[in-house]
Amino acid sequence: MNRATSDSKTDIGPGNNNIRIYHERQSKQLCALHALNNLFQSPKAFTKHELDTICKELAPDARIFNPHRSVLGLGCYDVNVIIAALGKKGYDVIWFDKRK
Repeated sequence: MNRATSDSKTDIGPGNNNIRIYHERQSKQLCALHALNNLFQSPKAFTKHELDTICKELAPDARIFNPHRSVLGLGCYDVNVIIAALGKKGYDVIWFDKRK
């Protein structure tokens, strides 16, 4: 485990056949960032700066309060940021609402 970033790689599979799983542990309110990096199995798939930029793109007129992240800008990104981030990597998201 890398203590500086709380990242880890774990061997899995029968006999640990060199299958490595990248996992970023939760830090602050950056769960969307960690989930995306875990999904892409890379600590560099996305950065906080990139997600903040997406927030600005989603709400270009928001000067003080951006509805797509926490008021203090510490993370807590909404699902629209995750969907837009995945779109930038060429992936589509199908929204599923169990209530319907």
